[in-house]
Amino acid sequence: MRECATPLRTSDGLLFGERPDGTLAHISEVPSGLACRCRCPGCSALLVARKGEHLSHHFGHHRAADERACQTGPETALHRFAKELLARQLALVLPPLQPDGGRQAGYAGGCFRFDTALLEQRLGSIIPDVIARRGDRDLLVEFCVTNACDAAKIEKIASLGLAAVEIDLSGLEMGRSRQELEHAILTEAPRRWLHNPKFYAGSAEPATNPSGSTLPRSIHALQRAYLAACSEVGTIGSRSLAYDRVAADGLSHAVGVEVPGQGCFRVAPHDWQAVILGYVLDRALTGGSTFITTKTALQQIRERGWLRARFSRLSAGEVEALQAALPSFAPPDASIAAWAMILSRRGILVPTGMREQWLVRREALQQVREARHRGLDQAEP
Repeated sequence: MRECATPLRTSDGLLFGERPDGTLAHISEVPSGLACRCRCPGCSALLVARKGEHLSHHFGHHRAADERACQTGPETALHRFAKELLARQLALVLPPLQPDGGRQAGYAGGCFRFDTALLEQRLGSIIPDVIARRGDRDLLVEFCVTNACDAAKIEKIASLGLAAVEIDLSGLEMGRSRQELEHAILTEAPRRWLHNPKFYAGSAEPATNPSGSTLPRSIHALQRAYLAACSEVGTIGSRSLAYDRVAADGLSHAVGVEVPGQGCFRVAPHDWQAVILGYVLDRALTGGSTFITTKTALQQIRERGWLRARFSRLSAGEVEALQAALPSFAPPDASIAAWAMILSRRGILVPTGMREQWLVRREALQQVREARHRGLDQAEP
């Protein structure tokens, strides 16, 4: 694995602490001492803001003989700060690209503005730091603080057919102000293309078994079981009241969406998608949360017994092998995330910027509210 320029370790310690509300605070934004009320983003230990006259201002670990008792704090803080900054600003300077040794026209580089940013959203077998989305196009952004993307990850990115850039933050001078750090991250820090299918179409091969050997018999058995499960699900009609309710709400186009991984479920997509969407709609219309998360949605499906046990407890190696062999396969959590991302493109959900979390768009919620009111009016004698 290629290392970035230099490990991020300075005599100044931490420049960012986590406030009680979960946001990051720069050392310049907090009062001295324990009044900062911050904790370490890496280990969650209590921090003290050291803002004396003789040393550079920084956070230290409270009551630690060695302020650097936490070995991951600076890296974790900068990595998180960069991702959250990109999600707020929705703009990034991209590096130039001159493919094929200059034998064809390339890309001059420049500011790229996008519509939304998804943080740590799983895509197949990888979890990029940020997915920058503009229209129907996605750009993957990776921030290098200690270790750069290795060849294996770049190969996986190429197999997805998506453009990706990497920004090297390891050489940043940590004595900079918050504004200077933001400017460096968005515009000045070294950056490189990991892959760009527009200019390297066909140059990257999808990930394969490195040894060239056949897959283990257990994987072949999983393939057969998954394909059989897909065939079975394809013959099942919708049989849940949740689907009827969502259809009455005028959102039948939001369920029954085909996504990879449908063989992991015991019911048709109409049903498991309707249960997830119907639950959050009912909750939102009664003053509750409007959020959908992959974790809670998966728990709903599991509690109903709608997950096939064999495909809900796969190892990472089994998932990767199945995805390489069967493009139609995805683990259940990835299926739910793929469906939610499609609904965000259809104007029903909105990505929050947090990992695997969406909320119901206000306009969609109002549409459902009006549909239910009409239903009540028609039901009255």
